[in-house]
Amino acid sequence: MRYFTSDTHFGHPLVTALRGFLNNGRLRAEYHDIWQTQGRTAAHTWIKQYVHDNRTSFKAICDIERHEDAIIGNINEIVGRDDELWILGDLSYRCTVEHTLDCLRRIDCRHLHMIIGNHDRNFRLRSNDVLYADVFETIDDYREIDMEMPLLGESCEPTGQTAPQTVGMSHFPRLSSMLQKHDDWPGNWNEFADDAPDCEGWLLYGHTHQDVPDGTDPRCVNVGLDAWDLKPVSEQRILEWFMGSLRRNPTADGSGPCIPARW
Repeated sequence: MRYFTSDTHFGHPLVTALRGFLNNGRLRAEYHDIWQTQGRTAAHTWIKQYVHDNRTSFKAICDIERHEDAIIGNINEIVGRDDELWILGDLSYRCTVEHTLDCLRRIDCRHLHMIIGNHDRNFRLRSNDVLYADVFETIDDYREIDMEMPLLGESCEPTGQTAPQTVGMSHFPRLSSMLQKHDDWPGNWNEFADDAPDCEGWLLYGHTHQDVPDGTDPRCVNVGLDAWDLKPVSEQRILEWFMGSLRRNPTADGSGPCIPARW
């Protein structure tokens, strides 16, 4: 089985804190209460204001060890040793190469693959691929593989059948989405548009830290940890999600890219 995830952000204080891994029990409880009662955006705003008002830092209040243990534990619980795990970028940030490698080596999977994200040391500096060569079987900016995907009719409606089709993998969403303004995305249209895939087919991506899998159109899905309860997602679940997404969001009205698929 193949599994997919993105944005592990090992060693990254900001992401660790925003995901609720705080080292003070009272602060952690209050943060989660705001998240549950007012929503994720309100919780993020509150914790950022707390750091500002108390003249502290995310590094001082976050629990990086718990965050990393949770992510690695979830991966090892779901992904088998002989499965494939594709990590779609942003392995780590604000930490050493050695710390990143230590985290990756704790993943009990022999077939790791990397799609490069903007926080990775080999982003636009591919000579640094060598840093990860002993951990990953493949390292790419963008990669295509064949997966079982829904077949679409002439009007782009799902036919109920599936067949092996090409699926792209990128850290970034489609170029057409990156060129739009999204206030809740980290560095998007104005910074990384040149790195976004200019494609209209099936696409798996990360980067946005959305808390739902819903892609920017029905032919793509966000596989980032924030959208899947900090867990990797299997290709079978991706297929099931696409079938449901196409039923909920038909593209025949021109609202999103659609290329009818055939055997």
